[in-house]
Amino acid sequence: MEKLLILANKLYKKVAFRIIPKYIASEFIHYFLLFLSSFVLMTLVGNFFGNLSDVFKSWLNFLNFLKETALLLPLLLELIIPITVLLSTIAAFSSLNKSAELLAMRSSGIGSWGLAFPVLTVSVIIAGFAYFSQNYMYNWMHQTWGKQENTTRLVPLWKVGEDQSIYYFGDRRQNGRLSSITSFHWQKNPFQLLGKTSIERGEQQKESWVFHNIMKHLFQDDNLQIEHIEQWRVETEKLPTVPFEIPIPPHHQPIFDLYEETIKLQSEGQDVKRHWVEFFQKTAYPFQIFIMVLIGLGLSASYSRRGMAAESLAISCLLGILFWMFNQITIAIGSAGLIIPFLAAWSGNLIFLALAIWLLSNYRV
Repeated sequence: MEKLLILANKLYKKVAFRIIPKYIASEFIHYFLLFLSSFVLMTLVGNFFGNLSDVFKSWLNFLNFLKETALLLPLLLELIIPITVLLSTIAAFSSLNKSAELLAMRSSGIGSWGLAFPVLTVSVIIAGFAYFSQNYMYNWMHQTWGKQENTTRLVPLWKVGEDQSIYYFGDRRQNGRLSSITSFHWQKNPFQLLGKTSIERGEQQKESWVFHNIMKHLFQDDNLQIEHIEQWRVETEKLPTVPFEIPIPPHHQPIFDLYEETIKLQSEGQDVKRHWVEFFQKTAYPFQIFIMVLIGLGLSASYSRRGMAAESLAISCLLGILFWMFNQITIAIGSAGLIIPFLAAWSGNLIFLALAIWLLSNYRV
């Protein structure tokens, strides 16, 4: 009889160790989807009623509203996923504790990290989705639905050329046309401005640029020589690359594209502090998901034991908002060059990770 009881106990634990993690994961996913859909729905409804007077003016306005709403989703998900994970962790374990299921799970021999492991596993999937949404979803939507007419005017651009030259492209169009172009040429030792070239307009052809109405100003021995040229053809490879696509902000670029662009801009002597901050922020963002889970585990253990599940949800909302505010402040400071980019992007993670470790060292699930 005793052997039968031992065998039954082993069988029970074996089954429990298989079923309980799946049950905990399902509870966490349930609350995650509930909170996520609620936040998204509230935001979209608020956006809809905020633009109600414009939405129904015409069918085109309605379609534009739907397009703008779709482009808003990746930004919204990036903002709410960390706090949603935090709330879901607390809600799931508070629910299990309230129904005494958590006590039964501990009695079956499952430890604290055994209870936390299913939530951490699901958070890996959520972090992967958040990474995809931040790096690729917006970029794909921008290219698919955010295209403008090819006559759209792009912002002016400075480009460093070869042989001590710099170019200013004042007016760029997506159809490959340029106007208001100025170039400066100089010598290094000793420094001396050699000339200035002003070009009225130009268009890109297969392997060359064709410029029209060119004025060359040459400075030689305190003398100024002016030369006017009606048309000038230059091979494309002899000029710096001029992009004609609508630029995507660094925050919305895929991480590897952003790294390549940052290195390229840095080699051209441009200010890339903001680009480096955004790059490191993209490396830090997925880890925010895990940090929120750890904080949620600590908070749920702390307040559930004192019967204060509602208070733990309120505290988690406050912490989530503080986390977001702190990150925005450090990113702004880093973009201004006051702190190094890595610290600007990761300081929030490091501080809140320390908070999570403190909570878990004092309170266990």
